[in-house]
Amino acid sequence: MWQRLGLTTIDENLLYQVLSIPTYSGKEVRMQEFLFKYATEHGLQAHIDNKGNIYLQKGSLEKGRFFPCLVAHMDCVHQRQVSYIDANEPIPLMTEEVNGKHVIMAEGFGLGGDDKAGIVIALAIMERIAACKAVFFVEEEIGCQGSQAVELSWFRDVGYIIEFDSPEGNCASWSCGGERLFDRAFYEVFLEDLGKKIGLTRFVSHPYTDVMVLRADTSLACMNFGAGYYNYHSWYEYVIAEEMDNAAAMGIYLIGRLGNNEYMLPFTPHYLSPDDEDYKYFKNKFK
Repeated sequence: MWQRLGLTTIDENLLYQVLSIPTYSGKEVRMQEFLFKYATEHGLQAHIDNKGNIYLQKGSLEKGRFFPCLVAHMDCVHQRQVSYIDANEPIPLMTEEVNGKHVIMAEGFGLGGDDKAGIVIALAIMERIAACKAVFFVEEEIGCQGSQAVELSWFRDVGYIIEFDSPEGNCASWSCGGERLFDRAFYEVFLEDLGKKIGLTRFVSHPYTDVMVLRADTSLACMNFGAGYYNYHSWYEYVIAEEMDNAAAMGIYLIGRLGNNEYMLPFTPHYLSPDDEDYKYFKNKFK
């Protein structure tokens, strides 16, 4: 059941619509269809590559300026969603208010907030940013196969990459697969104050997600923030709408600070990371 949630940044119809779309690794067709329709309705440039990844662009920039790029993945791990994909039917959702916040889940199986929540957040940010790019990947859950087939030329005018594929609402990645996503200076200037302003209190080292691949391939500073989903990959997975809303507000704030600039970070193969002073700093700081 759809409820009025009182969110400030995310459109509630968008939130419920995306969360109700069934998806599964290798069967992301319903989400692909939705994103193309969304792009048409909102005047966005859109195309799909041979792998099935979806690329969106809003607005244009002068030469020498760079787009922020938002990232999320379209697939989830819950096989019970396949029957809804085949029938082209929405997933039944239910919403409960718990301690003043709204918990949304599927009825009887995993919601797929990992990473449909990230898609909602990325689109909500795009709606409020004049010029922005976004890419939505297939098959992240089976080894980042979509991002490994990405069109790298599309990132020539991208200045930095923000993904929303970390669990919970106060968690972010400082590294993925052993590779740091940003350096110490970038953290101290742009990210450290997010704890006080937004409530981002935990940076952790995650095993992998799509920005791990993009860091290596583009040498751009990357970020991966909490998307407000909990108990991911389980049948009782859920999202907290207010935490998703807060994540979207944080993304808008952060893009406002980063602007249309480029933030490069030379790639360091993860097997050299123990000798990287920034790697040592983050590892000690966020034990």
